[in-house]
Amino acid sequence: MLVLSSIILALIFPNKVAPDQIVTFQKHAEILHVSTDLPKIGNCWRVPKGVDEMTIFVKANNTETVLFWLIPTGTQTWGQRELIGYDKDGSDGWTLTWKFGNRVLHDHIHVQALGDQTLSNSSINITTSFP
Repeated sequence: MLVLSSIILALIFPNKVAPDQIVTFQKHAEILHVSTDLPKIGNCWRVPKGVDEMTIFVKANNTETVLFWLIPTGTQTWGQRELIGYDKDGSDGWTLTWKFGNRVLHDHIHVQALGDQTLSNSSINITTSFP
């Protein structure tokens, strides 16, 4: 397939690709969708009273590993992030079940899809519901 791509490029751009060159196209990691098993109200995923864990689902292409970070809301909080988990096997989908206990949350969950020399980022808002 790689050789066929090189031949096609050589035919289209005869002065740009030498016959002995192999041209590859890098597929970029791409996050398509992030969701949880919690209810969503507005732009926040809500942790109902009595719930102490959640599952985060990521749909991503061209990905080798997905990292899940908890980041406080506010400005310039990247340095306060906490790695809450990762998934290295996307054969069953990219997911993380996170047991956060009785933590009160008003944070962002930042998701990073790592591909072959590429990175894709997305985030969702998470907050604890109060009675």
